[in-house]
Amino acid sequence: MEISKPHAALLSSPGMGHLIPVLELGKSLVTHSNFTVTVFVVASHKSPAESNHLLDSLMRPKLFDIVQLPPIDISGLVDANAAVITQLAIMMREVRPALRSAISATNSKPRPTVLIVDLFGTESFHLADELDMLKYVYVPTSAWFLALTIHVPFLDKEVKGEYNNQIEPLRIPGCKAVRPEDVVHPMLDRTNQQYFEYVRLASEMPMSDGILLNTWEDLEPSTLAALRDESLLGRVAKIPVYPVGPLTRTISGLRSELFDWLDNQPSESVIFVSFGSGGTLSYEQMTELALGLELSQQRFIWVVRPATTEAVAVPA
Repeated sequence: MEISKPHAALLSSPGMGHLIPVLELGKSLVTHSNFTVTVFVVASHKSPAESNHLLDSLMRPKLFDIVQLPPIDISGLVDANAAVITQLAIMMREVRPALRSAISATNSKPRPTVLIVDLFGTESFHLADELDMLKYVYVPTSAWFLALTIHVPFLDKEVKGEYNNQIEPLRIPGCKAVRPEDVVHPMLDRTNQQYFEYVRLASEMPMSDGILLNTWEDLEPSTLAALRDESLLGRVAKIPVYPVGPLTRTISGLRSELFDWLDNQPSESVIFVSFGSGGTLSYEQMTELALGLELSQQRFIWVVRPATTEAVAVPA
């Protein structure tokens, strides 16, 4: 009797910085784990033709189906100047009915039995429960970031005042502590809605059946050990943590030129500067950053995003 492939539904929040890692995970599941994959993408407000062209360019060769969920209008739910994380969280909250309908209408057989969401999709766990699906979170960054994130609900109860005003480092069980001035952006203002959204999603992650991490055992052995140790962070996570990396997107041409240059530099001598898909700088800020990099007299790779969907990496 033929055994059907497992079918995973992957949910990506808006933004290239979220979509590309989800697509790379989908490729890995298809090519290395014999999965059928359907990726659900929260569509932007671009024209359908432009969105389809972009997705087609990212999916060559085509290994799985991509379903665009309808664009979400949150203008009546949040101020236009709200933090990006706040906007993403609300969009992913509001897209749940459309996701439920799309999964139920999936043409591929069998219907998906696994739901994998990115960091902002944890509120869809109850949907997975309704549809009798396993549920996982995909974190495309480091194990240390995951450790900080799942520990934030405890820091929220223990620390008084703003994190970046603390004198002592913020300790994470079994992991490198974080200096108060180095906390991630959502932790900079505990009165901002993005902070509450961050604490919420951190609290929801352990409700999954496991966390997939874009790292590998030899890269972060002590942090991964802490995440699994029930006397350390394991008591917080309470679920398996699976290193599935490194998952990277190969870029022809630019990758060869850039990495050839990088291979010729001394070990640990190059600064990498990137503000991600949501990061924007004014002309004045770009000028200040360029001046600072020049005055540092350090080798650097600076990813500069012009007013298109393309990014240019500038080695120096």
